[in-house]
Amino acid sequence: MNKWKKLTSLALVGIMAGSLAACGGAGGSGDSGSSGSESSGGTESGAESSSKDSGEKVKLNMLFNDTDENVQAEMAYVMEHLPEVLPDVEVELEMVPGDAQTYETKVRTMISAGGDGLDVWWERGGSWATPILESESALPLDDYLEASGYWDKVIPSAKLPAEDGHTYSVPFEDISYEIVLYNKKIFADNNLEVPKTVAELKSVVETLAKTDIVPISVGAKDGWCAAMMLEGFAYSLDPEMTEKIVNGEAKFSDEPYAEAANVMKELLDMGAFSKNVALTGIDEALPMFETGKAAMMANGSWAVASGAEKMGEDFGYFYYPVIRDEDVDVYGKNVAGGVKQNSGMMVYAGTEHPDEAAALCEAVAELRCKYVYEEKGNPFTVYKAGDLGWTYDSDFAEPVAQLAEDMQNFEYVYGLVQDVMPTAAASSGIMQATSKFMTNTPDYTVDIYLEDMDKAALEE
Repeated sequence: MNKWKKLTSLALVGIMAGSLAACGGAGGSGDSGSSGSESSGGTESGAESSSKDSGEKVKLNMLFNDTDENVQAEMAYVMEHLPEVLPDVEVELEMVPGDAQTYETKVRTMISAGGDGLDVWWERGGSWATPILESESALPLDDYLEASGYWDKVIPSAKLPAEDGHTYSVPFEDISYEIVLYNKKIFADNNLEVPKTVAELKSVVETLAKTDIVPISVGAKDGWCAAMMLEGFAYSLDPEMTEKIVNGEAKFSDEPYAEAANVMKELLDMGAFSKNVALTGIDEALPMFETGKAAMMANGSWAVASGAEKMGEDFGYFYYPVIRDEDVDVYGKNVAGGVKQNSGMMVYAGTEHPDEAAALCEAVAELRCKYVYEEKGNPFTVYKAGDLGWTYDSDFAEPVAQLAEDMQNFEYVYGLVQDVMPTAAASSGIMQATSKFMTNTPDYTVDIYLEDMDKAALEE
C-alpha cells in the first residue's frame, strides 16, 4: 500500500472504528436480510421486515452527483417509484452539483466526519473508490445480493468484485464504451465517409476545417474526454496497453500512447477542435454537437440513446480509427469500456440499517436502469430486461440497436483510462496533464506531456 493510501485509510479507519462501535457492529458482510424488491420477483426486503416490527419507516440518507439534466430526470423517476418498491423506507436524497472531484471530496469528507447524513451513495468506482475500500468504509454486499436473488437478474459481467473478492457496489451506470459520435447530415452534405483510419480522419477534418463547422467537439476542460481520445487511438496499436500501464508493465511514453499523442497533436495543429478547446467542458461540448455546430464528438456509448432521441436520423457513431492503415481489419474490435469496477450504489459500513440500505442500493440501481430502458430506449444496462418484463414501446433507434449488436463481437474490452488508474491522484494527474496538452502551447510538447503522464501514473 502506498503512503497516500495509508494515511487516508488510517484516518478513515480511526473514525470508522468509533462509529461502527456505536452502531453495534453493523459493518459486517451482511448477516441477514434479503434486499430484493417485490416488483422484480425478489424476496421480501429487509427494510420491510424490520420496519414492520416498529411500525415506523426507516429513514436513510442518499447522496448523488447532479451532473446534468439526464441524471436529474433519472433520479426524479427513482424517487417517484421508490415507495412502491420499499414502502417502509423514507429516503432523503441530496443531489450534489459539480464535477467528479467535487463530488468525491464530499463523499470522503462525510465519511471522515463519521458518516453523519450518509447511508447510501453513488460511487464512481475505479481509483476514486480506492481510499474508501482501503479504509473499510463501504459495506460488503455479498450476502445481501445472494439472499435477494440479485445475480439472477443481471448479466454475468455485472459481477466484478473488488480485489479482495467482495462486492461493494450495485452497478448503476450503463455499460459504456469509448466511441466517436457524428452527424450524418453534415457528413452527407460534405460528401464524407466514416473514417476507419487516422489518415481518413485527417482528410475529414481537413474538409470540415474549411467550413464554419467544428470538426470534433471535445470537453477537454474535464480531462477525461480528451484522455479517452488518446486511449482510443492507442488501442489500435495495443488494446492491452492501458491494462499494462495499470499493472506497472508499461508506460504512457511507450509506443502505443506516444503515437496516439502525436495523432492528437496533429489534429490540434489542423484545427480539428473548437477554439479554446482546453477551456471547453462537457456541458458545452455536448450541446455544440447536438445542435449541429460540430460534426463529431469524442464521447461514450452512454450518449447514444439520448443522441438518437434528440437528433433522430442525423445521429450516428463510429469507433476510433486505427493509426496504421494496415491495421484496418481490427477497426471496432477492441474497445475501452465495460462495467466499471467498484462503481455503483454503495452502503456506508457504519449505517444503522444495513439491510434496508442494501435494499435501497438494489432498488435505486434497478429503477434507474428500468427508466432508461423503457423511457429512453437505452438497453445498455446490466439487467436482463426480458426476464424482468421490461418493455420499450417502440423499436430501438438504429444506432442503439447497432451498438447492442456490436457489443457481442468485441474481442477485447478493458476499463476507461481515467477510471482504472491505481489511485485517485493518478487519475486526476492524467486528466490534468491531458487538459494542459489540449492547450497546444509550444512549450508543452508531446514528450513533456508523456513524461507528465508517466509521473501521474505513479502518483500515490
